[in-house]
Amino acid sequence: MTRSPESVLATSSAATLTLSDQHATILLTTHQPKDSGSDTTEQSLIKLTVVPFHRHVFQTSSDEGQASEKIVSFLSDYDFVLSSESGAEYSYYDAFPKKGFRAFLSRLFSGAGRRPTYAGAFKVELISPASERQIQRAMPKPPMVMIDETPELYEKVTKPYIQSIVESGSLSWIENVVTGKKERERLLLDKDDYVLNVDTKWRSHPDANTVRRSEWYNHESVNDLYCLAIVKDGSIASLRDLRAQHLPILQSILDECPAAIEKVYGVKRNQLRVFVHYQPQFYHFHVHFSRLENDIGCQVERGHLLSDIIQNLEMDRCFYLKRSITFKLPTNDQLYLQIKAHQEENI
Repeated sequence: MTRSPESVLATSSAATLTLSDQHATILLTTHQPKDSGSDTTEQSLIKLTVVPFHRHVFQTSSDEGQASEKIVSFLSDYDFVLSSESGAEYSYYDAFPKKGFRAFLSRLFSGAGRRPTYAGAFKVELISPASERQIQRAMPKPPMVMIDETPELYEKVTKPYIQSIVESGSLSWIENVVTGKKERERLLLDKDDYVLNVDTKWRSHPDANTVRRSEWYNHESVNDLYCLAIVKDGSIASLRDLRAQHLPILQSILDECPAAIEKVYGVKRNQLRVFVHYQPQFYHFHVHFSRLENDIGCQVERGHLLSDIIQNLEMDRCFYLKRSITFKLPTNDQLYLQIKAHQEENI
């Protein structure tokens, strides 16, 4: 069952992991009391948009207790309205100042010559509980290294690592998305083999629950366009699993998803970047669609154009089984640590 921000904040300490002029990521740690019979710790991530007025609240301090109290106190003065949830650990909210706090903020902004409808409102993504991998991804970026993954290295290290994640059950939320049980308001296309959804990275997208789809066409946010096609076959975890037998699905994604995007948003096919990540954010095969003006996630050491993938499989049905693939990893990533240990054992 999805936990609400209020329930997590009520029993958690807080620490800022990352902070910029636009976003903040907060780690919330809940300690189960010893008299409850389970002396355990559960961690959650809360990611929020930040306007300059909020920024000072989340700045780090040498007094961790005081910093935690300030963050929890600030967020507790907000009402969180659910906008979307996956049915697993991911959920999304609009946060509005509570009545008395809203009046204070409105007076403050009014004095500055600005009168927003909800002064101080922001959007929130809650991941609760958060896995160690999710927390690592949210931490300040450590040094990065390039990995030359041979087919042998994939079989001995990467493949077992991927299988352990798949078998852990942490990807159960995807089933809710591809079956339409969750995030249906973001659904753009539902085919026998895949779905196309608005990706949560597209933060400027009009509210899918309140704004009519007819108003999405040529919306001012289309330069930030980011959509995601997710295949329904859970046996395809990553690029490495693709074979010639998957060509019909891949070709359908390349043909039909851009057509759906153009119909809904007015963005033409030749303005889209269609690509796959390796290593991906989650190990259930998916394809990214972004506007050419949007550079998120398209680094050359991570992105593989879907048109190139199709051509490679047409030339060799087992292309991605045979080739070495180069990608980058942070030095605190569990996959990197396992690769490093394997290489040191085989020197």
